[in-house]
Amino acid sequence: MSLVLSIVGFVIVGLLGLFFYFAYFVRKLGTPTKGARIDKRVRPNEALVVIDVQEDFTRNTGKTAFDPEVRDAALDEINRMISVARSSGHEVVFVRNVFRDWPVIQLMKLVANGIGTPGREGLKFDRNLEIRDAPVFEKSIGDTFSNPDFESFLAKREIGRLTLVGLDACHCVQLTAKGALSRGYDVEIREPATLTATPAKWTSLKQDLTKAGAAIA
Repeated sequence: MSLVLSIVGFVIVGLLGLFFYFAYFVRKLGTPTKGARIDKRVRPNEALVVIDVQEDFTRNTGKTAFDPEVRDAALDEINRMISVARSSGHEVVFVRNVFRDWPVIQLMKLVANGIGTPGREGLKFDRNLEIRDAPVFEKSIGDTFSNPDFESFLAKREIGRLTLVGLDACHCVQLTAKGALSRGYDVEIREPATLTATPAKWTSLKQDLTKAGAAIA
């Protein structure tokens, strides 16, 4: 009897450990990072940050698929903003999401047909995006500031103001905005150039972001 109880106890502890292991990485995925505050007096420049406009997300045909007309309108606006930023002499950077943590990869394969996981053709940027030779930064969680190379790039280019576009507005865009705000950047999110699979949630998130100091245009 004691052996059986020991085995049951071992199994329960193992399952709990596995649960918390998965929960840690899922929480990490949706938590904005924090970092040292910048001195905006020496950061006069601006950058347009295009987040996760990849075909796994823009061309997804699953439950979270975007309406093609809504998607194409957002892509047109993103390209328009890219053109304006370049003609104004502002930096344009692109962010690619690739899930790297094993628990997240397994979860995405289980619930979302593996979108965003390594090796997929859909990791490439959307076919209609005007990328050219712009710098690209990879991330594996929501906040782009999780990639230290991105933060170093902004420092080298003396960038203190970020305009964010892309998707998902309720996830990676707003998490990157929060990561930027916590570091003292001026942040603007251009709503017509974003997409979200959960528009009802975006309404309340906009209010939170505005209170935190972001501009929504």
